[in-house]
Amino acid sequence: MSEEFPTPAAAVRPRHWPRVLLAVSLFFNLLVIGAIAGAHLRDGRDAGRTPPADRAAMHGTGLVPFFEAMPREARGQIGTALRARGEAARPDRAALEAEFATILAALRAEPFERAALEAVMTAQQARVSARVEAGRGALLDVLSGMSQAERAAFADRMEQRIARADRMR
Repeated sequence: MSEEFPTPAAAVRPRHWPRVLLAVSLFFNLLVIGAIAGAHLRDGRDAGRTPPADRAAMHGTGLVPFFEAMPREARGQIGTALRARGEAARPDRAALEAEFATILAALRAEPFERAALEAVMTAQQARVSARVEAGRGALLDVLSGMSQAERAAFADRMEQRIARADRMR
């Protein structure tokens, strides 16, 4: 009656599940880190968010590529110049909300009052135009203070941003 005992090599079978679990965990960690890094590398842009209405209106002015191509310190100078220009350069959230409430009321009115809606739209246009003028003035002030080499580098960055925007479309 001799019982055969398993040899030590046959008794120890390698387990693969810890390695698989480690690989899956590493994959998900890298996925999360990549998502966080990607969010930071987008320079604060969020494709899923809709910009506020007054900022969206600025996109139609043609000034956004100028601001995006500016170095950070120049953006700070523009911000300082805009604050110095006063109320015309600031977004007036309360006025924007009141205007949209008036627009909604005008759209729901029976009978429809075109003149009321047109008056609100004209006021919005004047407010946006004042902000565009303030932004253009601040931008020109900063560009005037740049050296020729700084302006050339700025033009290169602006050209790259415009080309990238064209490719994305």
